[in-house]
Amino acid sequence: MRRIDKINKLKLAEILNRLTFFAKFSIEQREVLLSAIDSFYFCKKGFPVQEEGELSTQFYLILSGTLVISKSGSDKVLGKVKAGEFIGEGSFIGIRAKSATARAEEDVIVMAIERLELDKLPSTIREKFKDAIIEGMAKRIVYLSDIIQKA
Repeated sequence: MRRIDKINKLKLAEILNRLTFFAKFSIEQREVLLSAIDSFYFCKKGFPVQEEGELSTQFYLILSGTLVISKSGSDKVLGKVKAGEFIGEGSFIGIRAKSATARAEEDVIVMAIERLELDKLPSTIREKFKDAIIEGMAKRIVYLSDIIQKA
């Protein structure tokens, strides 16, 4: 994974405007977030964004592309995560090792956020960010419940 040092803020704002994760953020709140977060990464197809067991508190929001989720030692795909979705929330919230490997199915761009970066943001933005994480996790639970019911 390669850090993107220079990224067009206008283009980035356009990407954020399209993602449901930021639907409840005002334009001004998105601008504040973009001025505070500067960790953007490019991951080439086939390479991992995160690996199972990795000790990291980074939360990754997928801006473009798709990730394939798997467990170490298995080729079985557990799921896919696409633009607007996220990974790493367990270790971001609970400060623990990554529970799965996320590999780029195609070229991917992610925004990486550390817990300390989030803590420095205004409370209104932090709350909306946390709400978006909860909403995303709730969608995953519904999706997984549907799979279990169909089995």
